[in-house]
Amino acid sequence: MEAGYQIPIMALLLIGCMLTFTIVTTFMFRKQKTSADYYLAGRKVNSFINASAISSDYLSAASFLGVAGVAFLYGFDGIIYALGFFVGYIALLLFLASPLRKFGRYTVPDFVAERFHSKPARILGVIGVLFVSLFYMAPQMLGAGKVMGLLLGLEYETSIIIIACIITFYVTVGGMKATTVNQLVQFWILFGAMFLLAFIPFMVKGYTYTDVVSFISSFKGTEPITGKIFDGAAYTSPAYWLTNLKDTLSLLLALMFGTAGLPHILVRFYTAPDGKAARRTVIYVLLLIGMFYILSPYVGHVIRFVFLQGQAMGVDPHLMDWLAKNGKNLAVPVAGSFFGGQILLGIVVAGAFAAILSTVAGLIIACSGAIGHDLVVNIFNPDMPERSRVKVARIASVFIGLLGIPLGLWAENMQIAVLVGLAFAIAASTFFPVLVMGVWWPKMTKGGACAGLVTGLVGSFFMILGKDMLPVFLQFKNPGGFVMILTFIAIYAVSKMEYSSKGEAALPHDVSEIMAVLHGPEKA
Repeated sequence: MEAGYQIPIMALLLIGCMLTFTIVTTFMFRKQKTSADYYLAGRKVNSFINASAISSDYLSAASFLGVAGVAFLYGFDGIIYALGFFVGYIALLLFLASPLRKFGRYTVPDFVAERFHSKPARILGVIGVLFVSLFYMAPQMLGAGKVMGLLLGLEYETSIIIIACIITFYVTVGGMKATTVNQLVQFWILFGAMFLLAFIPFMVKGYTYTDVVSFISSFKGTEPITGKIFDGAAYTSPAYWLTNLKDTLSLLLALMFGTAGLPHILVRFYTAPDGKAARRTVIYVLLLIGMFYILSPYVGHVIRFVFLQGQAMGVDPHLMDWLAKNGKNLAVPVAGSFFGGQILLGIVVAGAFAAILSTVAGLIIACSGAIGHDLVVNIFNPDMPERSRVKVARIASVFIGLLGIPLGLWAENMQIAVLVGLAFAIAASTFFPVLVMGVWWPKMTKGGACAGLVTGLVGSFFMILGKDMLPVFLQFKNPGGFVMILTFIAIYAVSKMEYSSKGEAALPHDVSEIMAVLHGPEKA
């Protein structure tokens, strides 16, 4: 622990209250008689509660810490993340929310398998869910380690272990019901924290966006502490994305359509009572996260404004040091401490803690569904009794929850929003094309679905991990949009070839009935 470091008592109290509530809620909902109770809260979650829970699930460390952090780091170039994260819900509302709920299964692999009557498609879907979710979980654990280190002065590794054990416990015991109630409360904690972070500098201190941007854009010189050259004019113009349209379009497509392909978000629509409730839920989500994404870039820019003035504004040297060393991930907690002292820091740290708990819980539920429901039950033992299915779900939850420990250690030196962008790349290039085509194109075949999933998985991994092996024109900062287009082409081409050679026999025998369920009126 650094000399002069003070443990934020208010943060400890707030987090203690939140954890107490979490534990009580977990024990209240610890009894699940069926797998539908465990995975989907009995399909009885009303629209506003579901919207709050989805928003909490979605506004992860990437949004709460990462969007403001990337705005602090890169200026207007960072706003593209907030834009992409938000617009994705419009695609979800237009193309997927209601049909998926009408189809009435448990998971994303469930839809793929039942739509095309294919075990290989289910297995590929499970692989996709695990890869997307684990890529998404890594930056959440990174955020957890940074926040706990800030809170208690703990070592990063210790923080990761504590967080993983807490989340694993309450998801394993309480299932989706307890997770939904906890996410409802956690959303309003993290939204309230971000609202205060914007309200105090704007309304109390009088730092209008115009004043902030004018000062930063006119600043050209060395940053405090780091000594790096800072060009304010470049910071306040979207220079990179305007001059690199290839990367801009690919990233925007990845963020937009990756949102509509995230397994832990999609599974929440199965908890709605019906398709109308699913659509209504998305509209509420758009309102809630839209307000959030207006606030978070402003907070990032304000803290850059504060950092550049440093001593002139009376910023604590410890806060300046945190910004210099890790502003990309700690800009939000620093803003809390500077604008509201221990009380606001406590609220902000509790908000970050809530965002991490909520998102990782949703990811564990999605992964446990893929392993327990899709793999163990549907592939290996379809006749398993309900009591055993709940037990399998809990074992899978423990496995995935504890896997967060090595993931967090691996992600320690990465930037949260950028790492999440890679998870969005995989989601956009696998699930979104397969789900959209499966819902809206009756002539899509089983081979087309499998080809799309393989293209998305292999293509995104190769273009992320093997980037340096590719020619320059095929190197992307985020390849999600590019691979997504390849996936659509693969689905269309393979389906057309199968249909040309086999005719109607290439299609599922009940395709007309499935389309009627997806697009017809709700059953009474």
